[in-house]
Amino acid sequence: MPDVTVINDLSEDIHIAFFVGVPTNWKNHLKPGERWTTHLASLPLHFEARSVTEGREFSHDESMEMFATIGGACAAGTASVVSAGALFAGEMVAGIPIVSGPLMAAASAGEFRGF
Repeated sequence: MPDVTVINDLSEDIHIAFFVGVPTNWKNHLKPGERWTTHLASLPLHFEARSVTEGREFSHDESMEMFATIGGACAAGTASVVSAGALFAGEMVAGIPIVSGPLMAAASAGEFRGF
């Protein structure tokens, strides 16, 4: 589990984040010349930097929204596989369409706010 240091060599403040699917470690308003060190998991990570002038800070709420969208898509995919499996088996379980329909709709809408 490495420590990673980011140095802002730009002439403006930036927002930075490391992602494992969603932002997990972030620092908003990293000033020019400032260093930020964070301890990261030994996983493949995505790095993103945003200009402060755009006004889009990283936040816990953004991470949870992205996590919910990913979770909703996984749930919808699982529900569709279960539904298809039940249809091909010839034994459609009565409750599957009730569960799979809303899950697939939530994933298609790009938002999942939970139940």
